[in-house]
Amino acid sequence: MNRSKTTPPPPATPRSYGGKSGEERQAARKQALVDAAVHLFGGHGFAAVSIDAICSEAGLTKRYFYEAFPSRESLLTAAYESVTREYMQSILAAVAPHLMDARKLVHAGLQESFGFVKRNPVKARLILIEAMTVRGQLGEMYGERYDAFVDLMLQFTRPFLSGPKVPDKILRVMAKSAVGIIIHLCQSWIATDFKQPMTELVDGTELVFGGMGRELGVKGYA
Repeated sequence: MNRSKTTPPPPATPRSYGGKSGEERQAARKQALVDAAVHLFGGHGFAAVSIDAICSEAGLTKRYFYEAFPSRESLLTAAYESVTREYMQSILAAVAPHLMDARKLVHAGLQESFGFVKRNPVKARLILIEAMTVRGQLGEMYGERYDAFVDLMLQFTRPFLSGPKVPDKILRVMAKSAVGIIIHLCQSWIATDFKQPMTELVDGTELVFGGMGRELGVKGYA
């Protein structure tokens, strides 16, 4: 006797609520946790912030925390990556109109580098001060983000080079020095509650970058 074959039911699809799919709601919860982490880690320090505090800030339960992140450290990495990406994009947007003029590009880049920090003190504390004390927890992300800023500096510099060719290894050291100058000045600025006028930081750093530009034979400085 033949038995009729039954067709298994199709897999269930995530239900939609309020016009949002399950994936969209999950992504929104993850972003809420990242936003909470940025606010709390940047404001109070990684060591002082618990998962409970993060969940409370985000308005979510621990169930949703562990749905999105395996640990507090992984959330820290996501928060750090999010803010450094935002910082880099803000600089890119600021210099975009000045890609043909080295002096204007440098000025706009420095204005935004310091301006972003002043406008977003909590985010700045997370990526420029707190990150220095939790580099072990950030793992490779810290080095990757630093290298990304160095690459950005090189990307802007190379089109303006007109003098004798500088070896790439030397050029990269100079770019790292330039990034390091900005980081150190921002760290000191944050630590002193932005006491020094931003115009002084921009003007002084422009002179340093100008010296590098003349040494490299950058068009507009040489």
